Amino acid sequence: MLAKPTTPVKVLHVVGDSRFGGVAWIILGLGRVLQAEGWRVDVLTVDPIFQAEVLRQGLGLVDLDVIRREIRPLWDLGGLVRLRNFLRRANYRIVHTHTSKGGFVGRLAARLAGVPVIVHTAHGFAFHEASPRSTRVFYSTLERMASRWCDRIVCVSEFHHRWALELGMGSPSRIVAIPNGIADITGQTRVPPSETRRLLGAQPSDLLILSTSRLAGDKGLEYLIEAAAMIRPGARAVKVAIAGEGPVRARLEDQAQRLGVTDRVKFLGFRHDVADLLAACDLVVIASLREGLSMALLEAMAAGKPIIASSIGSHRELAAQAEMARLVPPANSRALYEAIQKLLGDPALMARLGATARSLFESRYTEERMLNAYRDLYRELLLGKQGKIRASGRPEGAFRPSLANQESIYRVYAGEAQPPHQPEGGL
Repeated sequence: MLAKPTTPVKVLHVVGDSRFGGVAWIILGLGRVLQAEGWRVDVLTVDPIFQAEVLRQGLGLVDLDVIRREIRPLWDLGGLVRLRNFLRRANYRIVHTHTSKGGFVGRLAARLAGVPVIVHTAHGFAFHEASPRSTRVFYSTLERMASRWCDRIVCVSEFHHRWALELGMGSPSRIVAIPNGIADITGQTRVPPSETRRLLGAQPSDLLILSTSRLAGDKGLEYLIEAAAMIRPGARAVKVAIAGEGPVRARLEDQAQRLGVTDRVKFLGFRHDVADLLAACDLVVIASLREGLSMALLEAMAAGKPIIASSIGSHRELAAQAEMARLVPPANSRALYEAIQKLLGDPALMARLGATARSLFESRYTEERMLNAYRDLYRELLLGKQGKIRASGRPEGAFRPSLANQESIYRVYAGEAQPPHQPEGGL
């Protein structure tokens, strides 16, 4: 165990204008764990919801508007220069980038600023399995370029790890897999399920379907709404609750109005009470066209709910381990409808899927396992760096620390000491 330094190791997570979602929860969890060990964790985000959570949890906020989702070459160049200049002054030991745009600009800025350790997490790629080959080649080429500016690329599922290697997005030594994990959601409920159902307009006998995600084009929510429109009135009514905000909300609401399902499809907006919603629902649907490893799906697993999910790569990875979901082809409303009808008429199957999903979560997808893996990666990279210390007046001569000098090396990267002389060899 490395000793806590007097001057903390400084870590910056670079997100930019990406909206609050699964990425945010990973960053907040890492911040909580590392702060407990004496590190300082800052987050560069301009999303108001994310900023509020960062401050609420006592992390450092960097309110610097340098990375925006849309591509604007001149503005992006200016943002790159401003971020590089900021990093040169701030003396971070680790810069950890997230999202495609944040990863490209953030990694280059950190490299130009001489940051000792640079990590990027690919929470999914800018393309999916059905994207044209030209799109996959274009974005994988950009990722291959950006991989040279960092020490490790973390993929959030084993599927994406294999795919990144197949596409040549980096060398095998630089790409690792740390599958996503979440905190156990079952102890976070605050409202009785019956009350939540009443507030959502669902009767005790109704089948209440929940989908939680950012309302974006790649989440496949239009296919869920189409599936809801196919369901004919029967002995058990079906209600659909969609929790989340995003750029396509108005379009989805218009679709529900056009299809005449506003009585059975309810848009909830951004919610803090996901645990209550999960406890109250009967079935979770994740219709995404692309995902890294869906945090919403992991939350459903933790809640022990039966799941219908699109058969994209990361979902297949989960389902291959246990019978924990019904998979349907992506962008296929008919298949979604048929899967809903199947579960509607088979309560025993729903109970079995939910129990298996919960068991798989407990064994492989906990937040503790994920956060420990990230923490170990940080330590490995700090200890393995060969003298790239950017503090003023410190030479960049290579050194190879032995295990006996871990505490000394830790103090070096905290900015407290010069690296001790080491003979050739060692760790």
